Amino acid sequence: MDRKFEEQCLMRKNEEVYNQSTVRRRERRLYEASVNGSVNSLKQLMAEDPLSLARASVTCFDETPLHIAAMLGHLDFAKALASHKPDMAMAIDLQGRSPLHLASANGHVEMANMLLQLNSNICLICDEDGRTPLHLAVMKGHVEVTRELVRARPEVTGHKLDHGETILHSSVRHNRLGALKMLVESVREAEFINARDDYGNTVLHTATTLKQLKTVRYLLNGNMVEVNAVNGSGLTALDVIEHMPRDLKSMEIRDSLSKAGALSARNIVPVNREFEIAPVIKKSQLDSVAQPLHVSPGVGLSSQRISNKTDSKNQENWLKDNRDALMVMVGVIAAMAYQAGLNPPSGVWQEDRRDDMGNICQAGTSIMASKHPDGYYPKFMTYNSISLVASLSIVLLLISGLPMKKRIFMWLLMVAMWVTITFMTLTYVISLKVVSPDHEPHDIHRVVENSVLFELE
Repeated sequence: MDRKFEEQCLMRKNEEVYNQSTVRRRERRLYEASVNGSVNSLKQLMAEDPLSLARASVTCFDETPLHIAAMLGHLDFAKALASHKPDMAMAIDLQGRSPLHLASANGHVEMANMLLQLNSNICLICDEDGRTPLHLAVMKGHVEVTRELVRARPEVTGHKLDHGETILHSSVRHNRLGALKMLVESVREAEFINARDDYGNTVLHTATTLKQLKTVRYLLNGNMVEVNAVNGSGLTALDVIEHMPRDLKSMEIRDSLSKAGALSARNIVPVNREFEIAPVIKKSQLDSVAQPLHVSPGVGLSSQRISNKTDSKNQENWLKDNRDALMVMVGVIAAMAYQAGLNPPSGVWQEDRRDDMGNICQAGTSIMASKHPDGYYPKFMTYNSISLVASLSIVLLLISGLPMKKRIFMWLLMVAMWVTITFMTLTYVISLKVVSPDHEPHDIHRVVENSVLFELE
């Protein structure tokens, strides 16, 4: 009795091993059929075991057979799978991706249409990174797949990734202009086009940051993009490109933005008035606006204060933009004054000699000092010295790091510039008077005679 029971247990165990081995072989055959797209192999497997596809959903494979077929584009095989098990279209793999994710990423339009016909809700499935099939289609630049996905479920365009990145931001980050055009033309809503991420960046900010010239031009050609949108850092698209390294592409983008009416954030100051935000623009730019700006009563004083702050800010920005040019200018003036002090007009005596008045002139001393000791020379040296000191003072102010937004420092800078230019001009006038032949000519013979006598002595 015991021996018979042992034999039955052994037979059952062998049968289980055989069944497990058979199941594994059928799983491998199903996998190979999915890779090859063999519909006949699938039919044969289903004839042998109608539960083959049901078991495939609980096997250790990373993907279902439909995932493999969708990834490789085996449309007929995918249709055969769907006819036996339609709910396999909603299955996800270990990365949370549906078969539609794989079909969209690989650009299989017909496969995507077939899956969407099974269940359009597949469009809304997100993988472990939060990406829908539409995101993968846009990132890979598959415009036709993108069109079919948007047509099936338009609301999928509103899905955002981490940091609030919209589908338009994704298309720009991956430089997919074709997909961007298709999305804009399909939705045609200003709110969609001007949507912001968590950092306040619109798609125009992103395209400008990445220096995508064609994308920027396309966005500006439409009439729905908000050209002067300010991001979370207080920058418009024009500010972004001005902070980028200067090259040909950035200059072209800046020109395109300027032609579209883009402004810098410092020229757009928000004024809060009971849930209303009105931009206050510099007077020089208001002149070009046809419609007058209507201001409600009681806001005149605050507008004046804002205008004063704007002017002060513009002065500071002007100084920052022209600091290098000022340094070059005053450096040249200081060098000229220094050289003029060492080598005044008319030059210096080349050797020891007597001048026409009989005075001894040492080599290396100024001829102008000998000829005009009480007239032009003292004035020349005074004006030249003032010009030199004033120009060096400007250099000190510019490199000292003082807060130039303070009025006192701006006033000192302007006074120093005025003194430098004025006394450099006076120095030039004195030089012209000295070298111009408007005075009586010297007695050349007397000068030569005095020189000879000096040498004899």
